[in-house]
Amino acid sequence: MKLYKLNVKSRDGIGRGPSRRIRAEGAIPGVIYAKNNSKPIIIDAVEFRTMMRAKGDNAALVEVTIDENKKILSLVKDYQRNAVSQKIVHVDILEVDPNEMMTISIPVRSVGDCVGVLAENGVLEVVREIKIRCLPKDLPEAVVVDVSNLHAGQTIHVTNLPEIPGVTFPKNQNTVVASCLAEDEDAVADDAAAPAADAAKK
Repeated sequence: MKLYKLNVKSRDGIGRGPSRRIRAEGAIPGVIYAKNNSKPIIIDAVEFRTMMRAKGDNAALVEVTIDENKKILSLVKDYQRNAVSQKIVHVDILEVDPNEMMTISIPVRSVGDCVGVLAENGVLEVVREIKIRCLPKDLPEAVVVDVSNLHAGQTIHVTNLPEIPGVTFPKNQNTVVASCLAEDEDAVADDAAAPAADAAKK
């Protein structure tokens, strides 16, 4: 799995004032969360955006270098954007231990042309992400689901997924990952929704 890299600097000031100054200088305030502590940091905005574009929606580990000397293994836990400008205004980074199992939600991607959609007027639905458990070295970029043989009215559960080395699924094994909704099911849903819509208009 590809390892992405990010350079950050320690910062002393916390709160709105220092954060505004950091953003005004073209950087992003952030925090690294470890087991027993948290560390405020400054991230170069251009470097972070470049890394995130390269990573895309994939689940991925990031090697963070702090103050040009200390390296840690991490995940980008979350980031916030300004509602108007859409600029990234804060980043949360989670330090991970390479020798400890971790539980994380990663993307689900479908491959193949669903026969239920192509030939049976079905509608394909795939969950956006799923929770897995693994060591950091075994983290996959995504869980891939082949929907080629999925007929209308059928579902794919966690138990139907191909084995991924080093990865387990901690949730209920009957959890639905992908389904192809039959046309008549769509009609039933529409018919059920119609009276409610008419009542709302009145």
